[in-house]
Amino acid sequence: GAQPFMKTRIPAIVLALLLMLSATAYAQAPTTEVTVWLGSWWGNDVEWIQKQFAEDNPGYTCKIELQPIANYTENAVTSILGGNCPDVMALDTLFLPTMMSQGLLDPLDDFIAENGIDLSQHTEVLVKAGQMDGATYAIPYRWTCNALFYNKTMFDKAGVAYPTDRMSFEDFRALCEKLTVPGVQYGYGIAASKNDPANVMTSFAPVLWGFGGNFLTEDLSACALNTPESIAAIEYWCGLYYDGLVPEGCINYAITADLFPLAMNGTIAMMPMGDSNIVKIDAYAKENNFEWGVVLTPGYARAAGWSASIPIAAKNKEGAKVFINWFIKPEVISQNSVILPAIAAAQELGKWSDPLYDIYAAQAEFAKHCPNTPAWTQIQTIVTEELQNALQKACTPAEAAEQMAERIEPLL
Repeated sequence: GAQPFMKTRIPAIVLALLLMLSATAYAQAPTTEVTVWLGSWWGNDVEWIQKQFAEDNPGYTCKIELQPIANYTENAVTSILGGNCPDVMALDTLFLPTMMSQGLLDPLDDFIAENGIDLSQHTEVLVKAGQMDGATYAIPYRWTCNALFYNKTMFDKAGVAYPTDRMSFEDFRALCEKLTVPGVQYGYGIAASKNDPANVMTSFAPVLWGFGGNFLTEDLSACALNTPESIAAIEYWCGLYYDGLVPEGCINYAITADLFPLAMNGTIAMMPMGDSNIVKIDAYAKENNFEWGVVLTPGYARAAGWSASIPIAAKNKEGAKVFINWFIKPEVISQNSVILPAIAAAQELGKWSDPLYDIYAAQAEFAKHCPNTPAWTQIQTIVTEELQNALQKACTPAEAAEQMAERIEPLL
């Protein structure tokens, strides 16, 4: 009597067991985790990155580890040398020379070729910042520079013509003089805080390059800050401060933290403004009934950005390549809410297609990057310290230039 029961029931039981085993195997299917360092400002985008990456790359997940900007380079070097680094490391292009020269990053040329990555679609000046001795070590995904913001309402009240694209420094200073009412409002704002040397370079470098000066010679073998052109630039930049055309507090100011609020409340008529602030100032202007405009900066803007790299000690280099190849696709990087993409096609997608950002595509033609030298972090600190000395009249601009050269030469 049991045999018919067995004949009819066993297939059903076997089927149920097979289904259970299949479901368990599926649930336990191995996935490869890729660890990624991004700056702390990516906090709001972590969730979509992790979700989208897993959906687009079956078998892979990513763990985003957010890092503060303070001591970023030191922490990056320590993590690599200690063998506890991420698989993908985001690096400010200013950090790259140090990392590349110390052999801490994998060359990516084979990866770029195998995946058909077209670097000509990435911001050129930043691509070059990730190259050393004929090899490419980092692929830019974020780019920014500053254009010249101006408050039209302040200009109109003063009866002064608006600034124009890449106007001469002589004409720019004349505008500053016309817009300045000592103790009330100022034509412009510079950044000179010793706490943020990169901001100081953003403020000072356009003048230096615009006067035909430079930080180093073209072959990076010597300091160029004590040439006549560079000294003239230092004199001009300090002169804005000496003559009260910028707020007295500028000696301790950074751009976003200090100049931006002054631009919003009408204390300064012009300032260097990047893509991250342009939307904020537009919204604020609408709420507070003032008009504004933006033109190409006099001289050359300082190009800045972040690039993706693979540390030499990364444990999951194949996974790192999968992540980078995915992350830099225009349809992916354009989804972010944080940064202006360094890929041309991505700048035409999503929020980045807003005409407010058009000025930065135009400014890219007139943007330069700080020297691609391992000593750059020390150099910008020295330049900032000596500019401070000149601003405080502890020395003349020419003496500051000589001090810069004397301190920088041994580093080269």
